[in-house]
Amino acid sequence: MIREIVAALSSLAALVALESGTGVALELLKHKWAQHPELLAILPALMDFRGNVALAHSSRATTAQHLGDDRAMVDSTVATMIACLIVPPFIAFAVHEMYGGNLEELAAVAVLTMLAVASVVTPFTVAVVKASVRLGLDPDHVAPALTTSLSDILTVVFTFLIAGVIIS
Repeated sequence: MIREIVAALSSLAALVALESGTGVALELLKHKWAQHPELLAILPALMDFRGNVALAHSSRATTAQHLGDDRAMVDSTVATMIACLIVPPFIAFAVHEMYGGNLEELAAVAVLTMLAVASVVTPFTVAVVKASVRLGLDPDHVAPALTTSLSDILTVVFTFLIAGVIIS
């Protein structure tokens, strides 16, 4: 029981640190992009979407690990990458309709951001699940918090980095 409490508290401490990093990154970058309200508007939608995808993937990966079904983990990983290609253009279109901006640039930022985040977070999720099991921890207590928090901070950073290259 003590082991589970320590694992949960460690996971929560990492969550607080990562989410604080998200806030700091957003605060540092938002002034640079104040003239592009569409970027500031798309960010919460991308963060929510990517966080939900990361949570679902970590949940599926954890279940697959518990069942010893590596194929299910691979399937979940592929589904995660596909979702990151399909949904962002719709988010970009909705934000474009409300805030304006160049639709092609906004869609490119959204898709490339999600692919960049997924390319880091997806393997990280699998590694966290596998490492948790090796350490004797329940990955259900560790993976969701870490992967969703990492997704949040990376979404902020990658959105502004990619926008800096794409948006003129």
